[in-house]
Amino acid sequence: MKGLLLTLAVAAAFWSAACNGGNGIVNPPPPVGKYALASLKGQYVFVTNGEVFTGVVATPLARTGVFNADGQGKITGGVEDVNADGTTSLALQISGGSYTVNADGRGTLTLDIPSNGSTSSINFGIVLTSTSDGLLIDETSNGNQASTGSGNFILQTGGPFTVSSVAGPYIFDFSGLDGNQTFPCPCSESFVGQFDVNNGGISTGFFDDNDDFQLASGAITGQFSQDGVNPGFPIATFGRGVVQITNQNFVFYIVDAIRVRLISTNGGMLSGDAVAQSNNLPTQVSSINSSFAYIVAGSSGSGGVTRVGRFTATGSAVTNVLVDTNDSGNFILTNSGTNASISLDPVIPGRGTLTFTDPKFPNAPSTYVFYLSSPAQGVIQETTSNQSGVVIVADGTIAAQTGSPSFTSSNISGTYALNWSGLSLQNGGGFTLQDEEDLVGQITVSSLKLSGATDIFQFQSGVPVFDLVTSGSISIAGDGTSSGSANRNTMSVKLDSQFRRLLCQPPARFLCQQPGSEPHRGRNPEGATIDLDSIIFSWRLLQPGGIPRRAFPLFLQ
Repeated sequence: MKGLLLTLAVAAAFWSAACNGGNGIVNPPPPVGKYALASLKGQYVFVTNGEVFTGVVATPLARTGVFNADGQGKITGGVEDVNADGTTSLALQISGGSYTVNADGRGTLTLDIPSNGSTSSINFGIVLTSTSDGLLIDETSNGNQASTGSGNFILQTGGPFTVSSVAGPYIFDFSGLDGNQTFPCPCSESFVGQFDVNNGGISTGFFDDNDDFQLASGAITGQFSQDGVNPGFPIATFGRGVVQITNQNFVFYIVDAIRVRLISTNGGMLSGDAVAQSNNLPTQVSSINSSFAYIVAGSSGSGGVTRVGRFTATGSAVTNVLVDTNDSGNFILTNSGTNASISLDPVIPGRGTLTFTDPKFPNAPSTYVFYLSSPAQGVIQETTSNQSGVVIVADGTIAAQTGSPSFTSSNISGTYALNWSGLSLQNGGGFTLQDEEDLVGQITVSSLKLSGATDIFQFQSGVPVFDLVTSGSISIAGDGTSSGSANRNTMSVKLDSQFRRLLCQPPARFLCQQPGSEPHRGRNPEGATIDLDSIIFSWRLLQPGGIPRRAFPLFLQ
């Protein structure tokens, strides 16, 4: 299951890419918009999940840290922590660097990392979603390192920090690799749950773990503290510390009053966010009355898998189930669900379960556990089993479709930042060659037509491609909520230049709206299907061979 990485998210998408002939280079028009160097100023917490070449082998790679941008194109410092397939490099100094920002929010970011008397650089393509956050892909391709991956960065606020800055109830979603070193592992793991922090201690909590198709759940204990081993990066300045959660060690970064970002430092390669839980969660299932869209991604027995879907919950009753599955390139459409229901845990705040049966798979009812951070937002883990056991390790995001009752060309318009990541299926969609593919860019949507520019890094090529002219279209079925049977929204994307044609079928996407237009979300096997909602949220990405990775949430400012 290891092989080449897939992510993350996000992260979990499979793409079918075809390169037609032609040597003509098409340049995008000059960027327009409201952004400039001064739009990126302050200390930002960043994360990427992807892969790095070590010799001739692609290795899973997760990194998180902070960088400080001066508003004039210079990076003045920072720190990062890296986990490569379970091998960690902790508290690495960011000594400097540079960045650019175009008017459309697209740009570049370079971070300088000193080591053993020399300095190496990691390079990113970025796009701002606001002055407080943005998306990025790793585009490093030099003599020292070749790495790719997708992620985001969020402005750090609320400092100076202390351990007590992390307080109250949180939900979390960590995914990646377990600590099993017996071949063919390390294997996929999804770890979700809820905990309450008081004076640095985790006083109460509960987790659900899906580790290599084995389910476990139970109480959480743990402790947040300062990092006494690396005092050069104090929590007051960088928001950085260490935490133990159920015998697993992590480095954490405080982002703001509602978000903490974590990366594991022992027992595998897990990373993710803990998000503050609101105090107005539904406690009775009778109070749930909404339509929800969700996405999960991870691993199946066949390799990488992603599902995106929607359902309507009225109390415990669940109707209008619609799901699209990409299981290692095998597309499965679910147009209805029987024996469908939703429930809430009477003890664990925000925890609940969802179940329904696809008539095509009567012996494997679809089951999920979720944790709500608010009445309209949460994380979700799949626990589906058949007679032989658990069939999938996957998690992601669930969100209410608050844009109902309808989506049209008038409210799906404006400028959007996008970041897609997943597997590229070459040789006409066959699996002879497959590798991670990451894309970041900016598009304008008008009358459901797309136009803009993107960077793409198809990792097997070893060289990122920049400034591709991007076009395409969106088709909305019915009211856009996909509440009717087979009412799938679709989106097609074309990249001109070295990539003459690319039809998007990502199992995961992260399409974030820039301020000034209505957000939307989605995906579909037949050219990219989308379940529309008005909330920006994250979902999981994968890595070739079925290793899950994540894309972290960014919210409109």
